Amino acid sequence: MVKIYYDPEGDLLEIQFARTTKASRGIGLTDQITVFYDEDMEVPLGLTATSYAKLLAHPGLPLTELLDAPENIQQKVRQSLQCLPLGRFLHLEGNVVELEDVRMSEIVHP
Repeated sequence: MVKIYYDPEGDLLEIQFARTTKASRGIGLTDQITVFYDEDMEVPLGLTATSYAKLLAHPGLPLTELLDAPENIQQKVRQSLQCLPLGRFLHLEGNVVELEDVRMSEIVHP
């Protein structure tokens, strides 16, 4: 089940796809969007977006962080962005990613 949290004070959006007690690995797409995977990079666990409102105002951010990752990591991340659950919130077009505007009815405030 997907859980969406938004902190209006910090303008931070967190989306959880799965809960785990195992180690996770964060991969930056941009300096404001990070996707989290299980340790083996097989299962997307969630994503975090800082400055969420600003991100929505500037659609289409270059994948500045991801392009610095090794090629095999880039390929895995690009593939996972094309599928659910990540594809529901992030849209990839070449080397540009766009964050979906999450409906306020979906957000849980901490």
